[in-house]
Amino acid sequence: MPEIMRFKLLILFLVLCRPLLGQINFLEGTWQGIIMTGGETYKKGNAIWFDFKIDKTTGVMTGESRIETPFTHYFAYKNIKGRAEDRTIIHFEDVIIGLQENESGKYWCTNKGTLIYNDSTGYLSGAWSSDDCKRAAGKIILYRSKYKLSRTDTTSLYHSWFNNLTSDLERGWNAYYVREAEMKNFQFVPVYFDHDKDSLKPEYEAYLKNMARIVNSHTDLRIKIIGHTDSNGTDEYNVDLSARRAEIIRQYLISQGVKADKIVIEFRGEKDPATSNETPEGKRMNRRVDFEFI
Repeated sequence: MPEIMRFKLLILFLVLCRPLLGQINFLEGTWQGIIMTGGETYKKGNAIWFDFKIDKTTGVMTGESRIETPFTHYFAYKNIKGRAEDRTIIHFEDVIIGLQENESGKYWCTNKGTLIYNDSTGYLSGAWSSDDCKRAAGKIILYRSKYKLSRTDTTSLYHSWFNNLTSDLERGWNAYYVREAEMKNFQFVPVYFDHDKDSLKPEYEAYLKNMARIVNSHTDLRIKIIGHTDSNGTDEYNVDLSARRAEIIRQYLISQGVKADKIVIEFRGEKDPATSNETPEGKRMNRRVDFEFI
């Protein structure tokens, strides 16, 4: 093969590989979460931190980890190494345990394992095992941290985040930043009603279930339901009709697990039309319930 052809093929290879090499260090940074042994529940596990970098050319991973017994001053600070297969998988192993403190008669183990990132949940999770602790094994689940891993022998007994995470996992919730993105990107659309009706159409149930899931996954999020009508009928009748439409939506969200105190209702009758009531299509668009997060 001529030299110029080899050169062109090399350039093409590098161009094609550039996206992969640029994304392989997607996971690097600081993570915090829970490490469990055997069939332990989340609450019985220990707190764990990872902080690592990944070489975008070779995929080699280097960094540190820290395991802490929640609400105590016991911990182990470790050096770790490993490799990344792509933007979702890392293999790691503890290299050495440095600073550490534990209960009398107990000791920290060196571990190894594989962690996989889930785009849908936002968690980095997988299995670990240990060769020097009677072949102990278990699971790890982590989320991206806003904080820095402590590299000193001092640690705070403040572990409220640990309890928050166990509660999130027990409820089946995604990582907090995934939930925040879902809330911010959620597209509200009106729920429309037939003339002089307050019954919910089945076609809106999937939309409302998704809305309920988002409200349920935020402890401090509420939803406002706003009922409307077209201009047919008296003001008094339309206020009542808009209230009934808002109430049927409220009851449906409650049936999907949304607590009643997280729902606020308004009913405006015909006073806040989305468009003109001069045409049948305009009236159809005004027979609606609107929403907003509060």
